[in-house]
Amino acid sequence: MKTEFLKPRFTGARFDEHTLPVDVARDLAAYEELVIELAKHLWLAEHPGRERVPRGFEKGFSLHLEGMVEEGSAKPLLSCVVAGALALQGGNNDYFGQARDLIADCISASTAGQALPAKFPKELLDHFNVFGRSLREGETLELPRAGGAAQLTPERRKQLVLDAQRVYSKDVELTGRIGEIDWEKQTFRLRLEAGTPVTAQLPEHFSEQARQAGGKERTLVSIQGVGVFDAFDQLQKISETHHLELLPNQALVVQIEELLALKDGWLEGQGKAPDKDQLAWATDRLVASFPESLPFPHIGPTPEGGLFLEWIQKPWRVSAELLLPSHRCELQATNTTTGKTINKDCDLDQAGAWPEVYAFVRDHLSQA
Repeated sequence: MKTEFLKPRFTGARFDEHTLPVDVARDLAAYEELVIELAKHLWLAEHPGRERVPRGFEKGFSLHLEGMVEEGSAKPLLSCVVAGALALQGGNNDYFGQARDLIADCISASTAGQALPAKFPKELLDHFNVFGRSLREGETLELPRAGGAAQLTPERRKQLVLDAQRVYSKDVELTGRIGEIDWEKQTFRLRLEAGTPVTAQLPEHFSEQARQAGGKERTLVSIQGVGVFDAFDQLQKISETHHLELLPNQALVVQIEELLALKDGWLEGQGKAPDKDQLAWATDRLVASFPESLPFPHIGPTPEGGLFLEWIQKPWRVSAELLLPSHRCELQATNTTTGKTINKDCDLDQAGAWPEVYAFVRDHLSQA
């Protein structure tokens, strides 16, 4: 048996095309779970002599997404499907409707700064750690109710969770360095560029990336997952790691990416802006080959549209000018004390050219 159950409304820039992003599906699944758990609580509260709900009470209920309805940012239709014993239990089906209305009342009361409904058990507020977690700043999930829609926002979701416990969860994207790895506990310490180190879960399929990045100062990692925060929005740990990407030699990448904003005429009306494809080529080669033992250079543009890499370690000033798009490299080392200058050219498309560049730089810096 199928009946209309709910028409939630999502608002925000991501929903302007009247579609739902895939990650919002977990909100709807979490909502279904909350409805079921609350319906069970309501039934048991009205049957104090019983320790469990009737057989088939939970399994016979499910919510189905039928599609988008009406005009609006994004308004899916959720239908209630009951089957088996639940369909034969008559009034028991109404507990799910009561749960639906009580959830909306709970959100509405919290928004207005009022006490939560007495029938809503505090322990079920933990479900808001998942329900609504995909919402971003400026987005709202509206649940229809008598007297006006209940509006769930990221901040309101946070407060609902904190009403029941001292921490709450939300999606995070973080960048840092991997320190110690605990293979037995399958965790690692992530040293954020800003903030204290935090412990993160290490799923088995990210073990190889963790090995490659562990303990390397020049290799950053980008992580997407679920962070656990306290009431002051301080990150406590990363409870789930969904995505982990290595960012080797990221300091070089950042310097080169800054040059993407240059336009022709950047140098007092002269100066050719570097070609974006050529910058990508140079970035790939530098990131893949730059040795751990060599200091990072200062990187800047040349008036001809190339790249200029420079190392200064007294008394030596060493430079490598990358001519783009010819892929030639002009190396120069100058002793600022004696005035002695050494020049060398190489073709960066030839095998062994990049190690040759680094050897030239290293040989002269080692004389400092």
